[in-house]
Amino acid sequence: MKVKKTMLLYALFVLSITYLQAQILEPAKWSYTIQENSSQELELTFKVSLDDTWYVYATDQNPDLGPIPTTINLEGSGFKIIGEPKPIKVKTKYDEIWEGDTRVITESGGGFTQRIKVLEPNPKIKATINYTVCSMETGQCVFGEQEFDINLNQSK
Repeated sequence: MKVKKTMLLYALFVLSITYLQAQILEPAKWSYTIQENSSQELELTFKVSLDDTWYVYATDQNPDLGPIPTTINLEGSGFKIIGEPKPIKVKTKYDEIWEGDTRVITESGGGFTQRIKVLEPNPKIKATINYTVCSMETGQCVFGEQEFDINLNQSK
């Protein structure tokens, strides 16, 4: 009976360490910039800075394949979304786990652009990026979320 308790405690210890490491691991860091295309139209660019050997899934994955694509949600008032997010520096990579071609960003400076139309002065925009970042070396994947309160007078 004592051996079972010891094994159970050991298993719980290993799981807690794994959980804590997953909480600390942040191989992707996000930023945004704003570019004015016209007096009413802007382009928001969300760039990712990746640790070496890590990649992020793109927004335009094959929905029948399996990997969870990155999503960009814009909420608020005073603006209108124009089109879908467009990936920057995306590569096609065959993935043995999914048995198909996936679309990934493997280098820092990649990311996504999203056009918006400004409908009123000082729109309130909250951006939420949900993504999966994976290691090319270990296959480990981490889910992440980044939020921005977009201020049209500055980039972050």
